Amino acid sequence: MATHALSTAACLIIGDEILNGKIRDANSYTFAKFCFEIGLDLKRVEVIGDEEQEIVEAAQRMAKEYDFVVTSGGIGPTHDDITYQSIAKAFNLPLVLHDETVERMKRLGIRRLDPNDKEAINAQMRMATLPKGTEVEVIYSMENSWVPVVRVASKIHILPGIPQLFNGLLFGLRQNILPKIPSSQRKHRLLVTTQKAESEMAPFLTQLQERVKDREIKIGSYPHMVGINTVSIIGKEEYLDYMKELVKETEEALEGKAISIEDEAKLSSK
Repeated sequence: MATHALSTAACLIIGDEILNGKIRDANSYTFAKFCFEIGLDLKRVEVIGDEEQEIVEAAQRMAKEYDFVVTSGGIGPTHDDITYQSIAKAFNLPLVLHDETVERMKRLGIRRLDPNDKEAINAQMRMATLPKGTEVEVIYSMENSWVPVVRVASKIHILPGIPQLFNGLLFGLRQNILPKIPSSQRKHRLLVTTQKAESEMAPFLTQLQERVKDREIKIGSYPHMVGINTVSIIGKEEYLDYMKELVKETEEALEGKAISIEDEAKLSSK
């Protein structure tokens, strides 16, 4: 796994089906929650189509700018699945049939193809034809799946677009990457609900944000459709006690009350 410390993250969603509305992207949301929970600062989410040059440019740029990058989509057997070849091109790497992935595919794969159907077999093998090089690592983060996470240039992690697989493979990486994330980076989110309108809250929140910006605490306001607004206070572990005092101050100033993340999520679903 990565030998450098991890601080920032980015997510590259690849697929025409996202851009044309055929499929709703769920993976960037999952990744955002994952990053927050483990202390990575998610800086960017991009959605691009199945265009080789766009994938090449985005992968190169993100590898330069961020510590931990995931891609989602484009690693299936069809003509428009071009993520492996595009990222190989981005880093001047060959594509080679990966024997261990083929073996796992045969052992763990659900679908069994007719061995006489050469075209279908060749298409299936595209999913095991991976970038190869000294800066490539093939990781099997789900024991019961043949699908690998392909890590390139110590930064790019290539994942599938299917949410169930994306989730399993991503969370399977957790224990490997946690040691690379300083515990001081991990953040807390404290919440206060109020019936005051956002326009009424704005002067207090603006003043509060100005006062806490030197501690890298972020103040946010989020309206709900049930006549209640939520104020979020997000900051690092070292400022948790201070943030709890801010909650009390916010409760008093906005005639609000502290609320758990779980209860606030119920408001968001209404």
